[in-house]
Amino acid sequence: MTFPPRHVGIFGNRDKDEVRALLPSLLRWIHSKGRRSTVDRSLARGVRGAGPGAPLPTLVKRVDVLLVLGGDGAMLHAARAASRTGVPLFGINLGGLGFLTDTNEESLYPVLTRLFRGEFQVERRIMVEAVVRSGRSHRAWTAVGLNDAVIHARDRSRVVAIDIGIGRTPIGTLVADGLIVATPTGSTAYSLSAGGPIVRPTMEALITTPISPHTLAFRPLLVGSDEKRSERQGVRADRGGDERFHPLEVRLGGAAALPNATRVTGCSRTSRSRGSRLWNRSSSRSIPA
Repeated sequence: MTFPPRHVGIFGNRDKDEVRALLPSLLRWIHSKGRRSTVDRSLARGVRGAGPGAPLPTLVKRVDVLLVLGGDGAMLHAARAASRTGVPLFGINLGGLGFLTDTNEESLYPVLTRLFRGEFQVERRIMVEAVVRSGRSHRAWTAVGLNDAVIHARDRSRVVAIDIGIGRTPIGTLVADGLIVATPTGSTAYSLSAGGPIVRPTMEALITTPISPHTLAFRPLLVGSDEKRSERQGVRADRGGDERFHPLEVRLGGAAALPNATRVTGCSRTSRSRGSRLWNRSSSRSIPA
């Protein structure tokens, strides 16, 4: 990567009319400043001057900075890819709230001029990594997210019983609608709606926030990013006190749902000790923003 940036990548929500309308003029302006540009392949289709583009995983390996056109959803998607290479993200809000974006369309070109002059600071944000293992310690699934990892019952009418531990210290069993493990960046997202604290986004910490807990004993916890949290999950049935395991689901980074292949499933009709385990920890990846 070169600073000030010479090769600019562009990624965005291709379903937004505002993104596709802005792209041709943005490309012309970037080229007029003597910079190269490469557009995400799915966004480049049908846009004059965009060229063939490149897939996002390839794009983040080639460019010096990645411009993200859209809202927070586009930023979250781009962050996962950018975390593999460390390329900085620069968000341009063409969506709704735009908590994660840096500027809006009205001030875009003056801000990009400063970026190309090198008048900027890179701010690193930690990410959360979720690792799921079955009762036999089989590594079933792992992923990283910029905002949060969320555990809840796939059947939303049931509560979840979760054994929580931090490091080697057991915290207790949470009975609730679910559990959020959020980064400082994600502290203003789902965690905040569930009663979690607002945390400075550059802090090295993770927030564990229960969703509608059935006891006041469980409150949001702020723990160091070097700690590893473990959660063993089951869903309690309410028939005669019988306890069974039902399918669970984990969400990363604010996505609405994960594909079927990445859903977390506990064991059924067996003791709690055979349930799946989820480890949440600060990821070794971070993103410059």
